[in-house]
Amino acid sequence: MDEPDFDEFFDGMTDEETEFVIQYLVDRGAAEWDGMDEYGERMFRFNMDILAEVMPELWEQVMADVDNTLIELFEAGLANVEYDENLEATISLTEEGEAILKQMGMDFPEN
Repeated sequence: MDEPDFDEFFDGMTDEETEFVIQYLVDRGAAEWDGMDEYGERMFRFNMDILAEVMPELWEQVMADVDNTLIELFEAGLANVEYDENLEATISLTEEGEAILKQMGMDFPEN
């Protein structure tokens, strides 16, 4: 399972520019610090509604990574998709699928 990777968005930025963007997102409520990974790197949680407003290009990349991850989970038999009468999809994960997302630093809403 591929780790989410937002490096493409930050390609070409200096460390100072990256820090500026992160602080910009935090100041606007689009991101909040969420601990450290096993390598000592900071992890952030996004408020996707706010992120879509303040930095739509990063929102698009995050959503593409989430979509790809969910497809991989589905293909591995770790996610199920059900459609209602309006053809709106509901995705449910197995316990293993949820564990993989948590390990990757992604939360999957209950509903």
